Amino acid sequence: MRRFMLASASFVTVTTLMVTAAWAGSPPITLPSSPKGLKAPVTLPTGVDPASPYLPQTSCSPADMPGVTKLRALVLKTYGEGGAGAISHGCTEGLSEHSEGRAWDWMVHVSDKSERAAAANFIGWATADNGRNARRLGIMYIIYNKKIWAVYRASEGWRPNTGHTDHVHISFSWNGARGNTSFWTGKVGTIDLGPCIAFTGTYATLTSTPRTSACPRTESLVKKTSLAARAYGNTGATVLKAQGLLGVNKTSKFDAATWAAVKTYQRDHDLPVTGTLDQPTWASLSPSSITSNVVDGYTKGEAITYGVENYSGSTIKQGQVGKAALFLQTALGMPVADRNGFFNTKTLAAVQKLQASAGLTQDGVVRAEEWEAMAAAL
Repeated sequence: MRRFMLASASFVTVTTLMVTAAWAGSPPITLPSSPKGLKAPVTLPTGVDPASPYLPQTSCSPADMPGVTKLRALVLKTYGEGGAGAISHGCTEGLSEHSEGRAWDWMVHVSDKSERAAAANFIGWATADNGRNARRLGIMYIIYNKKIWAVYRASEGWRPNTGHTDHVHISFSWNGARGNTSFWTGKVGTIDLGPCIAFTGTYATLTSTPRTSACPRTESLVKKTSLAARAYGNTGATVLKAQGLLGVNKTSKFDAATWAAVKTYQRDHDLPVTGTLDQPTWASLSPSSITSNVVDGYTKGEAITYGVENYSGSTIKQGQVGKAALFLQTALGMPVADRNGFFNTKTLAAVQKLQASAGLTQDGVVRAEEWEAMAAAL
C-alpha cells in the first residue's frame, strides 16, 4: 500500500497495483504489484552495478550491440508480446543512442491490452527498488506513453516526455550495451564511459575497450576542407564523391559498404576511426579540398627546425592529438595522406624507425634526442 496526498491535504490509504518504489511522478501505465520479471542466465551477485550517469551519443556506430540484442531476445521470449522493433539507426536523426546500437524500441502499443500488460510487467520489474534490475542490465532510461524514467534520476520518478505510445524505448549505458553487467556476467560491473572525441566537431573514435577514466583533451582541427561531414544514412553528391575515392559502389548513399570502407581507410592512414567522413578524413582522402592547414608552407626541414625549437622540452607519444603530432608527422616525412595530427600506429612505426637508425631506445616516445637526430640527418 502507498499513501497519496489529496488536494485537501488529507491522507487516504489505498490498496494499489503500483510497485512500492517511492516515485515522485506516477508511471505511464498501471504497474503490477508483483511484476513478472526476466530470469538471468547466471547466478546474480549480492552487489548491484552502479547506476549509470547519462551517457549521450558521441559516436556513429549503427551496429546492434550484444547486450541490447540479448535483452531483446529475452524480453520477447519471456513476455511473448509486441514486435522486435529496431536497435541501431543511422546517424542523421539527431542525438540518439540508436546511432550507437545501444537503444531498443520494443513495439508494444499502449492501446493494446495484452501488449500494455507485458510492458507493465517489464517496466515494473526493471524500475522497482530504485531501478535495481535496470542497474543490473545497464539501462539508462525508459520512455513509454509520454513519460520517461531514468536510473540517474530515479528519485524523480516518471517525468513528462512526448510520444512513445506504440513502443517502449530503452536506452543503455555502454556497459549495458556491451553486455558487461551482472545480469549477464554474474559479476558487478563498473561504469564504462564510452569512446572519446579526438578533434572538436567530430564523432568519437570507435572502440570496443571500456573506458573508466576521463578522455584526453579534445583538440582543434589541424586541417579543414571545403567538403561537408557525412555519416551513415546521409545521401547525395558528397557521399558519391567519397565512394569514388574509396573505390566502393557509387550509390550516393552512405550505406554499410561505405561505412566499412571509411573505417578501413581510416585505419590504413592513422586517422581516428570514427566511421564518418569528417574533416581529418576528407583532408587525407581529398587533399585538393584542404582550405586550412596549421603546417601549411612548412617543408620537412622547416618542420624539424620548428620541432627542435618548440617541442624539445616536452614529449610526444602515441595517442597524442593536435598541432605537435602534425609537425612531427611532417618532420618525419610521412606520406601526406597520413599527416593528420593523430599519433597512432603508423606514426609510431615511423618514430621507432628513426630511433633505430639513430641508436636510440625504440620506445616510440619523441623527446629532444629524436628532434636532434632528425636535425642531424638533414
